[in-house]
Amino acid sequence: MAAAGEGRARFLVTIVALVVVWPLVHRGFVSAYDVNPWKLGGFAMYTTATPPVLVVAFEPRGEGGIPLDRGRLPAHVEQSLQRFEARRHVLGNLVRPDEFAAQVLQSRPDLDRVVVLVQRMVLDPSTARMSARTVHYTYDGNGLVAEKVVPPSPARES
Repeated sequence: MAAAGEGRARFLVTIVALVVVWPLVHRGFVSAYDVNPWKLGGFAMYTTATPPVLVVAFEPRGEGGIPLDRGRLPAHVEQSLQRFEARRHVLGNLVRPDEFAAQVLQSRPDLDRVVVLVQRMVLDPSTARMSARTVHYTYDGNGLVAEKVVPPSPARES
């Protein structure tokens, strides 16, 4: 009987230790990888807003690009985009748009490259204003060519 009580005590101590340690680990993921603080058992979920992730694919042209019309994408490519948006909303920068970009390039043989812009609005603690975290992923037929994090623009005074 003592062994059963001892096993139960260890189990309870393990659970308490996980509950104590997880918020620190989760905070690290939120800070380092832009993981959604509302997901994965985040204890600080009510401390920030989490607007949806904005994803736009561009056909590169010179220094800019032409946005691809999302409504004209084949159904399987649109579904891939929706899966990516859902996963990126939860897992942040741990997820890249590789599958979506590959499907765009397969469905559009006229494109040599595609740029996928991923943007999430976040609360900037230094200014208490919303700012955009933006990453540009450039793909060609061989996969990811470049990943560029665009620094947020400074907040404007009203």
